[in-house]
Amino acid sequence: MNKDYYKPYEGRDIKILDQHAANTIAEDHLTFPYQLLDHLAHVLMLKEQGIISQEDAAQILGAVLKLRREGPDIVPHKPGLTDLFSNVEEWVIDQVGIQVGGKMHTGRSRNDMNPAIERMYIRRKLLEQMEAITFLMETLLVQAEVHKNTIIPAYTHHSQQAQPITLGHFYMSAFENFGRDMERLMHAYEHVDLSPMGAAAVATTGFPISRERVAELLGFHGMLVNSMDATSTLDYAYEPACAMAIFINNVGRVTESLLLWNLNEVGISRLALPYCSYSTIMPQKRNPVALETLRYSGEWTYGTLSSMFNTMKAYPPGNGREPGLVVGQFFEIMQRITDSAFLLEGIIRNLEVDVPRALEVVRSGFSTVTDLADEMVRSMGLSFSAAKKIVGRLVVIAHDEGIACTQIDTALVARAAKEALDIDLNMPQELITNALDPVQNVTRRHIIGGPSPERVQETIDNGQAQVEQLEAWRLAEESRLQSVEDTLVSMAEDVVRA
Repeated sequence: MNKDYYKPYEGRDIKILDQHAANTIAEDHLTFPYQLLDHLAHVLMLKEQGIISQEDAAQILGAVLKLRREGPDIVPHKPGLTDLFSNVEEWVIDQVGIQVGGKMHTGRSRNDMNPAIERMYIRRKLLEQMEAITFLMETLLVQAEVHKNTIIPAYTHHSQQAQPITLGHFYMSAFENFGRDMERLMHAYEHVDLSPMGAAAVATTGFPISRERVAELLGFHGMLVNSMDATSTLDYAYEPACAMAIFINNVGRVTESLLLWNLNEVGISRLALPYCSYSTIMPQKRNPVALETLRYSGEWTYGTLSSMFNTMKAYPPGNGREPGLVVGQFFEIMQRITDSAFLLEGIIRNLEVDVPRALEVVRSGFSTVTDLADEMVRSMGLSFSAAKKIVGRLVVIAHDEGIACTQIDTALVARAAKEALDIDLNMPQELITNALDPVQNVTRRHIIGGPSPERVQETIDNGQAQVEQLEAWRLAEESRLQSVEDTLVSMAEDVVRA
């Protein structure tokens, strides 16, 4: 065998590893500002604990602050250094010498530093995502009020008209779903907001560091106490990712209704032009590509979340290359979900609703006959089971003989009663007409959570208070994190000036 058989492929394996390192460094650029904050907090703590001198701390902090001002592009990527941190550390050493710069990493490991940096980044991205979802919820409130009297059919079993509701009622259904999604994200945020710093590689450190102080300087509400847990857990990615998967599933269910309504045969609403594409051959086409984008965003998210779990299946406590892949996938989920919230908001805000057509669809769809059965119970003394059998027979007759819902009269009800139960039933026409009227159908449903305009307005008012609370919390948290960051930078600058 030719001993040089491998020559045509020589170096390809190393290129694969080099590409992974390049991808890792590119991803590290996303979290670069938070890496610098971690450096500042850790070095300040080392100085306060007497582990390094004031003079050494000043030089290290000065270099980190310079890097903060000028950005990561001034850091050269050295061969063999497979992440941005290692290159930053070498850059600091080049700036102030190894005897000083080499102290920056005292009592710390990538294993506690990386998740701390990622948690700080995720905090900010979660707040951005909450802003997008709150914006979507606010638009739902506005449009629910606009359409609290717009009668539409509710569908069950994918495409079967069930009963009349209002578009406002539909929007508030989505609103309440998204409100719970926000609660899930806020709970996940609490678990993200925990510091792993001081756990070092896996077993803490022999240096007298203060884990509490670093957590305080970085604005964490608490810390992960067990060092093995702190350096190995990935639930700070899994938990919010699961919440996001539920959110995008809820988005998908809204999307399916919008797609159904958009059919020419239904015609309740259609997407505004900016959310559609055209056909290259069929001039009449108005393709709802924005809704299709939301659909595949959901499918992609479920697959990626599954990949995250599968990657770490039976993975022992400790660090390795796989956790980086999982966190990188989660970063992609976060961005896609935020984009989806903004996209759905625009679709709903600009949706072209055909109010007369929606009412026509309801009138022609026999979706009001449940109320006819109810009226038989209220006014004619029948049990609901008996009334349902009569109305069921009535619908079959109407279908077979081409009788519209609006043409149902006393004689037809009497015929259905005779054929279904062999009873005589003389129901006044006024009761029949009122029972089958879609507007009255909706108006009658005024118990809590019903689609009557009054009840929808009540949920809108409550929803506005909920949005205000969510927004106040988010703004307060953003302000807190910014204040923590400003204080940390100011403290570092004071040390440098001293």
